[in-house]
Amino acid sequence: MTFSPRALRAVTLTYSKQDLAVVSLLAAVVAVWAAVAAGAFSFRVLLASEAAFLAFYLVGSLFAAWKPLATGILFDLPLRLLAGYAVVNTALLVLAWVSPLGVVLNFCAVGALAASLYFATGARRESPGEPAGRWVVGICVVATTLWCQDSIHPMSDRGTWVLVKPWVDGFYHAVHIRLFALSHGGASIEDFRLAGVPARPYHYGMYLLPALVKQAAGVPSYAAFAGILAPVGVLFTGLAAYAFFGSLWGAWPGVAACMALLLLPDGAQQGMANPFMSYHFLTQISPSATYGLALLAVAWLFVVRGCRQGSLVQLATGWAVACLLVGYKLHYVVASALLLLLVPALFFERQLGARKRAAWAASAVAFYAVSLIFGQKVPGVPLIRFDGSSAGEILRLVRSFAKPGGLRDFLEAHTGPASPWTSNLLIGIPYVSLAALGLFLPLLLVFVVLLRKRTPRLELLFPLLLLVNFLAMFFGLALDFDSSTPDELSHRPIMIVYFFVVTWLGGAMGRLLAASRFPAGRAHAALLGLAAVLMVVPAVFGPGVQLMWAMPRISPVRLPVSLIAVADYIRSHGGSDDVFQDSQFDQTYTLAALSERRTFVTHTMTRNPFRGEMVDTRTAAIDHFMGLRQPKLIVATARAFGFRWFVLERGDRVDWPPQIADHPVFESGPFRLYEF
Repeated sequence: MTFSPRALRAVTLTYSKQDLAVVSLLAAVVAVWAAVAAGAFSFRVLLASEAAFLAFYLVGSLFAAWKPLATGILFDLPLRLLAGYAVVNTALLVLAWVSPLGVVLNFCAVGALAASLYFATGARRESPGEPAGRWVVGICVVATTLWCQDSIHPMSDRGTWVLVKPWVDGFYHAVHIRLFALSHGGASIEDFRLAGVPARPYHYGMYLLPALVKQAAGVPSYAAFAGILAPVGVLFTGLAAYAFFGSLWGAWPGVAACMALLLLPDGAQQGMANPFMSYHFLTQISPSATYGLALLAVAWLFVVRGCRQGSLVQLATGWAVACLLVGYKLHYVVASALLLLLVPALFFERQLGARKRAAWAASAVAFYAVSLIFGQKVPGVPLIRFDGSSAGEILRLVRSFAKPGGLRDFLEAHTGPASPWTSNLLIGIPYVSLAALGLFLPLLLVFVVLLRKRTPRLELLFPLLLLVNFLAMFFGLALDFDSSTPDELSHRPIMIVYFFVVTWLGGAMGRLLAASRFPAGRAHAALLGLAAVLMVVPAVFGPGVQLMWAMPRISPVRLPVSLIAVADYIRSHGGSDDVFQDSQFDQTYTLAALSERRTFVTHTMTRNPFRGEMVDTRTAAIDHFMGLRQPKLIVATARAFGFRWFVLERGDRVDWPPQIADHPVFESGPFRLYEF
């Protein structure tokens, strides 16, 4: 799309007053989520949310007006919001690294540019819009609220301790929201473990929206995580399900696809009882996955429609969105890139000879292989090696999360590192597939047969291609035992398979309903009535969805009230640039998140080899600091290291003299806080 004055004057842009009203209401809902998470409503949060979602809609409407891109695409409210988010939020991510202005001024610049382009178009015409898209937003809002009950209301006071219901990684996400809220260029974005050390490249894209609201409205970082980051990602997945299948099969089949995703229990909740393979569990504990899924669905939408319509513009757009995905969920790029490149070679509906298709396929494989080779040289990227060496080991990991019983005993007897590869594959493939998909797996096979004569090949085979691709990676990738989580590239893409299989099934059922003899109005009313009934699923499974029975120490998190008091003191008695140090190295990042302050050195819950030597050096320095005996040397060392606050937990020994050790600036329960 060219944005020259002549090209813009030739564009007729459509908008809907009803859609604008829904966008405003959606932003208000996000503000309410943030208010519940923070414990108080903020008018500034409402204004920031309204501005952000209006910008998404305006930018999405610009793309909807470009006919070569939008032809054959249901470019109504949900897709406009997703496309606008992808552009605006990615612009903020780039500007966070290159602009000294800060996230609020960066957004003002992006918003002003979007508004100027919007009003520079030749004509703007009001259109009623698609009612189904507005119904989908309503379904997504209610379902998201129910699924995210624990996140939206994250903390519960239990007397001497506080129950934190979201997964423990919420503190990690809160720390990064603060980093991007305060960013003024790449030098200001630190490694969360090491104050003053630049952050490594990673998929930080999801943090920009909550960072914007936090900085504009002063909302606490953890509330921005719990009330904005987590629920908005889940909401976006529902919008993406509708946008994808609404474009393929019609608006109301798209509604059914959204309903299937958000209103049905996953394989673990159907009785397989393995939360490690639970889609709804993973969407709650890994916000990057939800944003990544939404953008991946948009990428696949343009690739699939580009193939069906023979449109190179749409094909290129799909690949461009997939490139943006690097900034949101790198695992999904590794898992999807080869298929995204190969599918057009097989299904692009133009007259391409066998030689051209073969050349295309060979080029795709070569490009993917070269990209992996160079990608391995990027700091922090896990090992990517297809050799099948870890099939038994990853099955051992998966079965360790299964509830004790006959099925687990059977798996332990027939799968694992000591079992032959034939047993691992013959038993592991059906178990992994059923653990994730449950009854949706046999339903998929049934519906593929039912629809084989009335569905284009690509649309018919699409979920099967993704399932085969996932299983090949799950059992073929070597585990990276030098990484913090060796299984992340193998395991995380299970969410891709679940998303597309279940939404495909929902869309297929909606398609059959639309083709039935029922009048359209009655069919639509029946679908919405079913959605209302199915809200019982997230209402029942939402509370406690983030609990992991196999990890009782961190699920749920229990924080002493005294620890929160220490964090509150640090936050209220210092500046945003203050650095603190915890004698236990703040392994769950709780103090960093709740105090909103930087840490001199922290330890991660899982091993992270990146900059491990620097972490070890600073750890040794703190051990030395705790053993100092001379008062002046203690103060001078703290100031030389650059930290103002030191939190000493009971049981941790220091050799400091009484004139320092016995005079903390604040004391609460087992915690002593010193100021240097």
